[in-house]
Parts: sequence; structure tokens; C-alpha cells
Amino acid sequence: MAVSARAPEQGRDAGPEPVLDERHAWELNIGWYIYVTVALAVAAAVGVMSGTGPPAWASAALLLATAALYLVAGRRLYNEDRYGSVPAISFSLAVAAMVTVAVTLTPSTTFCLFAVAPLCFMSAGSLFGSLSVGLIMFVPAAVRLSLGETEPREVAVGIGVNLVILGFALWFGRWFERVVEESYERSVLIRQLRESRAEAARLSEETGALAEREHLAREVHDTLAQGFTSIITLAQAVESELDTDPALARRHLSLMRETAAENLAEARAMVAARRPVPLGEDTLEAALERIGARLGTELGVPVAVRVQGSPRELPGDLQVCLLRTAQEALANIRKHAAAERVALTLAHTDVGTRLTVTDDGNGFDPRAPSAGNGLPGMLHRARGVGGTLDVDSAPGRGTTVRLTLPEPEEEGP
Repeated sequence: MAVSARAPEQGRDAGPEPVLDERHAWELNIGWYIYVTVALAVAAAVGVMSGTGPPAWASAALLLATAALYLVAGRRLYNEDRYGSVPAISFSLAVAAMVTVAVTLTPSTTFCLFAVAPLCFMSAGSLFGSLSVGLIMFVPAAVRLSLGETEPREVAVGIGVNLVILGFALWFGRWFERVVEESYERSVLIRQLRESRAEAARLSEETGALAEREHLAREVHDTLAQGFTSIITLAQAVESELDTDPALARRHLSLMRETAAENLAEARAMVAARRPVPLGEDTLEAALERIGARLGTELGVPVAVRVQGSPRELPGDLQVCLLRTAQEALANIRKHAAAERVALTLAHTDVGTRLTVTDDGNGFDPRAPSAGNGLPGMLHRARGVGGTLDVDSAPGRGTTVRLTLPEPEEEGP
């Protein structure tokens, strides 16, 4: 505990310095330093005016030396939070010794205790502070009694009054210590709270950045990567068709150009955070028709796109999930299935929306470890909107991907 503008040393070891300095209830300012210095200087002046000869000047010199000692050493002890340390106790006892002699030489300077007593308590603590103040209160009276300068009765009355004052000072000093200790604890807690809030903000920012990177990775995989794969497949087809079927090669070149244009638009949409390009201003059903027809044209296989139930306007996140799942499922068919027939069904039911993509291709074992991002990405999207994804497949039996989304909750009034 100390009365200073700084947190205690154990608080400083707890972590990096906060952005703002912690302040507590007993922070000293320049006004307190001025008060102590002026009080001692006034006491010295009063001693000179009320006393006579060398004793008065010696008393004044001791009081001014006390003020100088405080300005040179005392302030540093307070600023460095050296409360209760050996140097602080030594400072308190030195102040008590000089002031005791000064008050003994010139009793009229006793009022300087209003400034000296707080110095002793704030540097040495309640116990040694009380000892220091007790020296100033009792030693001059004892010296004057021994020299016959005062009556024993007067000394006895003064001692009784001083004992009461000293007892109150000791009690007040202990209470003062507890208050300041609690103030420091609060200061440290505020510091830790600031650090915890800063750490929470940093972790939240990192988590948000990681989630955004994962989101962007899925978007790139489901759009740009699939588009580039389609372009590569079409380019390979064109190479073999240039000499044998120029008309088909030109159609494939046209598809390559459209796919490249859509990829460019997708990249721009991701940068601008707009809706997926296949949706644009169209409905979800029209977008599914378009991507199904493109796959049929690329592979030369029939792709049946059906819509069951009455189409309804779905929230944007559900539309994106349905569209991206359809794109990924069709992309997997293009890359792996070697299918002869593909069916894409969007069913609007009373309990939600279901997307089913079926092919009669090679199939695979869904339980086998997957090195790609397709199925994990579809599962992540489905869970992100509260849906479920089922994959039914086996080697040689084709594949069925089924995405089921619940009915969106209606917003309240």
C-alpha cells in the first residue's frame, strides 16, 4: 500500500502496461507537496518570530531541512511505492527526530504535526508512523519537564490528551491502510480487466478472420475452382475435337468463354460481397436449371432438373446453401462419376426444402477418408443454416446427395 500515482509492483509484473494509467482514491498530486512544504516553512517562520536567539534559528533550520528531505527523498519514496520499506521507515524516523528537536527548541511550532504526521503514516505505516508521531508529541514535553520549564500537572494533562490523539491516529492509520490497499487492489483489477478485454478483442478478431478465411476458401472451392476445372475439361475436349468435329469444338469454346466470364463475375461478387452470380436477379429454380443444363452440355449426358411443390422465396443464406451444394455435387459428377444420367430435384414441402442430386455413375464409399474439400464443405454449409446433408453411395451404384433445410422461421412483427 502506498499513496502514489502508480500501481504496486506486483501489479506491474502481471502483464504489459495498459493503455491508460490506473488511478486510485489516494493519488497524490502537486497540491499535497505544496501543502507539506508550505506548512513546514510557515512553522519555521513562526518559530523564528516567537522564539529568541540561536534555539529559534536552529528550530527553523531543522524544519526547513525536514522540508528539503521530504522534497528530495520523501517524494521519491512515495512515487516508487516504497511504503513500509526500510528506507521509508528510516525517512519517517529521521523526520521525527528533526521535528522533535525543532519542537523542543520552539514549542510554538508544534502545529507542524498537521503536515508531518501524514508524512510519517504514509511512509512508515501505522505502527512506525505512530512511533514517529509519538516521539514528536512526548519527547519535547519530557525534556521541558526535566528542565523544569513546565509543571508536572500540565505535562500529565498533555500526555493524557496526546495519548488519546495518538490512539485515534493509530486507529485511523490502520483504517487508512485498508482503504488504500483496497484501492490498489481495485486498480490492479481494473488493469487486469482492461488486459482481458484487449485479449478478448484480439481473440475475437482472430476468430473472425479465421472464419472469414474458411468462408472464402469454401467460396473459392465451390465457384472459382469448379469453374477452372470445367474450363480445363472443356479445353481438353476441344483439343481432341478441333480436327474431328469443329462445330462441337466451337460450342465447347463458347462454354469455356461463358464459364470464364462467370468465374470473373464470381470473383468480383466475392470482393463486393454480393449474391452468387448464378442467382443474380434470377430465381433459385432458374439458376439450378442453368447449371444443370451446362453440365449436360459439357458431358453430353441428360440432366433432368425438376421442381416439386410451390416455389417460395427463401432467405439469402438458404438459397446460397442450396445453390453451392448443387454446384459441388454436379462438379463431383463431372470429375469422378462418369455418369450417363443425372437428376437434380428441388422439393418445397410443408416442413422445409429438400435438394436431391442423383447420378448413375461410379459411386464411392462415403465412409472412406476423403482428401478433398467437397463433402466437408457441403456438410459445413448445411450445418451453418441448421440443415442436414445425407450422402448415399457405393462403388458401382451411383451417388445421391440429399440436402434438407428446415422451414425458415417467420420474423416477428
